[in-house]
Amino acid sequence: MSRRYLYGAAGLGVLALSIAGAFILYGAGNNHRLSDEQIETRMADATEAYGQARYQEVAEILAELATAEVPLAQYRLGMMHQQGLGVPRNTARAIELLDAAAANGMGDARDALVEILLEAAENADSPESGVPYYEHAASIGDVRAKAILGSYYFSGQVLSQDLGRGVNLLREAAEGGDVRAQSNLGYAYRTGTGVVRDDAAAFRWYLEAAEAGMVRAQAAVGLLYEEGAGTERNLTEAVRWYLNALEAGAPGVAVRLGRLVASGEIQAGNHDEAVDWVTSAARGGDATSIEWIQNESESGDVAALYALATMYDVGEGVPQNSRLAAESYQQAAERGSPPAQLVMARRMAAGEDGDPDYVMAHVWANLAAANGVEGAAAERDLFGQFLSPAELTNAQDLAASWRPVE
Repeated sequence: MSRRYLYGAAGLGVLALSIAGAFILYGAGNNHRLSDEQIETRMADATEAYGQARYQEVAEILAELATAEVPLAQYRLGMMHQQGLGVPRNTARAIELLDAAAANGMGDARDALVEILLEAAENADSPESGVPYYEHAASIGDVRAKAILGSYYFSGQVLSQDLGRGVNLLREAAEGGDVRAQSNLGYAYRTGTGVVRDDAAAFRWYLEAAEAGMVRAQAAVGLLYEEGAGTERNLTEAVRWYLNALEAGAPGVAVRLGRLVASGEIQAGNHDEAVDWVTSAARGGDATSIEWIQNESESGDVAALYALATMYDVGEGVPQNSRLAAESYQQAAERGSPPAQLVMARRMAAGEDGDPDYVMAHVWANLAAANGVEGAAAERDLFGQFLSPAELTNAQDLAASWRPVE
């Protein structure tokens, strides 16, 4: 639901039902010009005009009452200016009126004002031009605005860096429950930026954000549990938080898990998943992970062979070596790796290991397609166009009789 709908519904959707009786509910503020009886009469006039869709007349009556500092009139007229109902649309005037109503103790006006300010900030021409709106919202206590301003001052990316102010705003927003601020405050304490480094405080703030679903905070909590920083070392909890973050696509988490697997500190429930994690760490240059992949490959592990082939192919974690890549791809394909089989199909068709061999290209693509590799069936059919009927029959027979190397 958009903010526009939220404050629109609150502002005008119940106008006809509440305008007459609202003075009794909210009071007249510091009214010195109209009596209670006059206010009630004018409210009734506004209600009648609203019911007949005479919105300009409604606005005129509300303007009279707003001048008399009737909070509800200030609120309703502010919403009419925001929506352009009976008056020209004027966000600045809407903010002014809602500010007055909020200052006169009307909570609904404060809520509507905050939403308008945040929307204005988000729609501003630049982050810098949105700052005054965030400052205004923060000044009336909005934690979202405090979190954003805090990040601006802390990072120095939109406003001139002011670590003290940034940390103070982040703390206020974090204590108000904003998960972004909690995570950023965790970072401040973890790195000692703007505060004295305190791993226990970092852990506490990261954990609050993590439990609320902040993915980057979940990865940070996993790391703190792994290192025993700010809390007791607990690999079970570390892995639990890492897996939560990994499922949400957090970068770098697979590397942490891979290092733990390669070092023998944890065991994955799924071997192929473990190979993927360790490969991520190996590609990043972790020596223990590279050795783990190589050892698993030498033992004939299919997933590790394919992973090592890709590493040699592009030179990640190990020096680029086309010959070793080709050997590893072939061994993985012969042992039943579907993605390696598709790679071999392409190599055969391109003649990378000699003359093009469309029979074997068809065989390998057919095997990959049978194992559900995306695109393999289309490539198999393409290779088939280069075969005679007899060659196509031979390729199909070879695929049907194929068995993986033990």
